[in-house]
Amino acid sequence: MRVEFFEGTNVLRRQSNRWKFALLAAALAVTPLIGLNLLLWLNITANGRVDIEYAAERMLGQAEAQLDTAMTQLVAVSMKLEDASCSHDVMELLGQAIVKAPTISDITVMNQAGTPVCSPSGNPRVIRAVSPANDTANKDVKFFLVDFGADGGARSIQFLWRLPDGWSVSFLIPGERLLPAVVLGRLQADFVAQVKLVDGSHVAAQLSRDTMSAEGIAAFEVRTVSSRYPVSMSVSVPSSALWDSYRELFLWGNAGGAVLALLIIAGAFAVNRQMEGPARQIENSLRRGEFIPYYQPVMDIHTGKLLGCEVLVRRKRADGSVDSPGSFIPLVEATGQIFEITRSMMVQARDELGPYYSARPNLKVSFNLVAAHFDDEQIVSDLSEIFEGAQVKTNQIVLEVTERQPLPNLASARVIIAKLQELGARIALDDVGTGHGGMSYLLKLGVDQMKMDKLFVDAIGTDRYSTAIIDTLVKLAADLNIEFVAEGVETFEQVAYLREHGVHAAQGYVFSPPLPGPLFLNLIAALHPVRETAPGRVKKAIRGGDVDAAA
Repeated sequence: MRVEFFEGTNVLRRQSNRWKFALLAAALAVTPLIGLNLLLWLNITANGRVDIEYAAERMLGQAEAQLDTAMTQLVAVSMKLEDASCSHDVMELLGQAIVKAPTISDITVMNQAGTPVCSPSGNPRVIRAVSPANDTANKDVKFFLVDFGADGGARSIQFLWRLPDGWSVSFLIPGERLLPAVVLGRLQADFVAQVKLVDGSHVAAQLSRDTMSAEGIAAFEVRTVSSRYPVSMSVSVPSSALWDSYRELFLWGNAGGAVLALLIIAGAFAVNRQMEGPARQIENSLRRGEFIPYYQPVMDIHTGKLLGCEVLVRRKRADGSVDSPGSFIPLVEATGQIFEITRSMMVQARDELGPYYSARPNLKVSFNLVAAHFDDEQIVSDLSEIFEGAQVKTNQIVLEVTERQPLPNLASARVIIAKLQELGARIALDDVGTGHGGMSYLLKLGVDQMKMDKLFVDAIGTDRYSTAIIDTLVKLAADLNIEFVAEGVETFEQVAYLREHGVHAAQGYVFSPPLPGPLFLNLIAALHPVRETAPGRVKKAIRGGDVDAAA
């Protein structure tokens, strides 16, 4: 697998993460806007309902006032009327009633037979009752809904007082006169007002200039019933009227909501940048190729030969400074970036060591894995693809499994280890004796090598318990027929002790610190020269131009 493939994978992962964060930021921004608009609509509807209720009560109050005035004049006329004639006094009395109650359109005095006798209009209109008689606050007065003729035209309210001698007085009030010319309130430009009897009979309606063409269903309707007359007043408002009346509130509210959304997005990005700052720096370092392999030699302490190396990652910054793994390994393990770094180390080591390892097939190169590498078989695919056809062969590779982190599933890990071994790789158990697995890892994982932690090496000559453990581990490795490597060897006394107790392979600063690629290649050329098979012939080192002595 090429480095370009890994970089493409990283780009896709970064783009995916950015899309996820963008969607999260959008959700954080949109949610308050939706909530704000919901609150605005609830507030507007509540205020609109209060406004319409107020308008309906005012309109009903004005209608009741008109009816009260007519009722007062009806009582006054009836009390003063002495006969059912149409004398000058009667006509004057009726004329005064119309002046005092302009809502009245017609006054008629009728005899015992119900025949019109006198009316200021001179020709009383023929009316037809369209509702049963309704009682009023005055027991002598009845309330009717009437219309004129047979065409069902405009309707009027009729007050009828039947006097004890059989005469009667009738007042007509056109229904539309009960509706005011002007409606107070924010929604007065778009409404429907209706006067009805309590039985539902329609009296009159008043439509605003826009209501007839307004689209949409009424947002709500308010109905108020009179306590003195059998009439009700209902006012309804279409949804468009709410928008027209409260447009500015919506616009300013959403403008404020947009500012709030921008602040939330900015805050989310700031928090994201702060939280993901170190992880983003790791990502940028990967993209710039700042993570490079260092190689710590593994030596045969009996012969002094070079056995191979362990690949250790370093971060080389643009200013030339080099960060040790302790400054970033915990973070990259927590964020999952350790997988990209491991693949990068394999690719760089393959390309850097390839010519030298191809000529020295006995040299080994170790890579460190973490417990998460054994959650699935991706590491098997990575190893196969990276080293397919490479100069570094898979049988030269050692993969180190650390005990410092517990393996989540030993059975699954054993399957993955077996597949890695099928590819030719050897498996080493790192940090033996210091972690979670103990002897169970040695028994269940089928490893090929065990590496003793520096903790025990440091105790050589000072702690008899630790030296006893070293002896036990060395014997255990021999009994299990697996290789044994001591790590962290720093003194010649430790080398002597390990050699005396049967340890052959070791690594540590007493031999060499981790080396950058060019220095390690020079070390390979010096400690493991490649010679011609024919005696007396010499061969140049693959790199550096060094000439080996004749055999």
